[in-house]
Parts: sequence; structure tokens; C-alpha cells
Amino acid sequence: MKFPPNNIFNFFLSLLIIVSLSSCISTNRLIYLQPSSEKESPLKIFDYKKQEYKLQQNDILDVQIRSTNDDANKLFMVNNQNNQGGAQAGASQGGDVYYMTGYNINDTGAIELPFIGTITVEGKTLKEAKIKIEERLNKYLKTYFLSVKLGGIRFSAIGEFNRPGKNVILQNQATIFEAIALCGDLTQLAKRDEIKLVRQYPEGSKIHSINLLQDSIINSPYYFIHPNDVIYAVPLPQKSSGLGVTGSNTFTTLVTALTGSLALILTIITLNNL
Repeated sequence: MKFPPNNIFNFFLSLLIIVSLSSCISTNRLIYLQPSSEKESPLKIFDYKKQEYKLQQNDILDVQIRSTNDDANKLFMVNNQNNQGGAQAGASQGGDVYYMTGYNINDTGAIELPFIGTITVEGKTLKEAKIKIEERLNKYLKTYFLSVKLGGIRFSAIGEFNRPGKNVILQNQATIFEAIALCGDLTQLAKRDEIKLVRQYPEGSKIHSINLLQDSIINSPYYFIHPNDVIYAVPLPQKSSGLGVTGSNTFTTLVTALTGSLALILTIITLNNL
């Protein structure tokens, strides 16, 4: 029995082209902040739907107190001075400086400040926490400067990130794109229209689905990340196929695999035709 080699070659070539085109990722699945509609103005201004963050257990506050009283200044700076060496060492190694110098909100929802004592701040905004600390300070000092900030925004990035892991942004607020940038951006295999955000609430954790491809993300309540957020980048189906990200990647992979198979088939055909 004779096999037509030309037909087999044409079959494999057609299969190669079809699989290459179907497996590559289109640019529409990679471009962030695409307009929600074609009529959308390029100068559109988005309104933030920012949820003011309320402090939770295990958050770290950076509390700085300064006054004209030298003795009081020394007292309030005891915590920072005791931990200054360890904080500098940790920072030089990429560690979390505020873990050493800040005030952790314990399992009772309170922080412990030198001399002032225990103050409950859980469930309060930064402004409300500052007011509570001021109320206590007013009993001891007449003039002072008080600063209350978050000791960084800690979040975890898992899945299709170029640099997944735990990170800290030393700001009072940060957008999800700042978090993604800190992780070296998403890989090309990340499902950008279905990013999972695990967020903590007083009643427990909730999972939210986020679409980074549409510009409407800017005025969503998840545009700004919160402390202890977990961002999970779901992989596209192309990852499980292992064929490649772009058409050229897929083409190269298939050519390598099919060349060996085609050579074997042609050898069998030649032997059968002898």
C-alpha cells in the first residue's frame, strides 16, 4: 500500500497553522484600561469610589509624637530608639522597617503607646484613631505635634506575576496598578479580566473579581488596595496547553514536535513503498 507524502505534509502544515493561530494570545487580552465604549472621551474623568480604610488587627501604625518638652520627647522616642538598629538592619536587607518601629494592633484591637498606655483603634479610620490618641495626649501635654499613619500597606501577590510574593508599599494609599508594578507586572499568561482579590473585613474575608482590561476599574471600590489584600492572577487556558504565548512561540514549539513525527512517518512510508 502506498501513502501520498504530499497529502500528509499538507495535513501537518494546515494543522500547524490552525493550532498556532488558535493558541496565541490576542493583544486585546493584554492591554490595560481599555475604554468601556467606543464613544468614550479620551479626556474622561473618573470618580473614585474609595472606601475609607478602617483599622484591623495586625495592622501596624506609625505614631510620631513631638512636643516642646524634652523629657516627653525622650519618653515617646524610647520605642524607636530601642529598635532603630534592628530596623536599619532589616531595611538594608529589604525587610519591613515599621514592623520594628511601629505599633502593632493586637488581638484586642488596641495599640500600646509609651506613657500614654493602651488605646483601642480597631474599626476606626486613621483620622478617628488620631483623635483618640489626641484625647489621651491632651491630659499630659499642652502643645505637641502628632502624626498617625499606616506603617505601610502589606499585600501578597500570587499566580501569574513576574515577581510574586509578599510586599510592603510605604504609603497611606496605593492603587492596584502600583501593587502590580511592584511585582514586576503580570505575565502574558495572566487572565487580566479575572483577577481575584481576597480582602479582609471585620466579619471575615471576601473574594472579589476584578477586570483590569476596562478603564472602569478606576472608579471601582477595588482600585485602591487595602492592607493584607491578596491579589491572585488567574492563568489563561493557554498555560495548560504549554504551546507558547505568541504565535511565533507556538509555531516554534509545534515545528520542533511535528518535525520529528513527520520524519518518522515519512520513513515508514518510504519503507512501505519499497
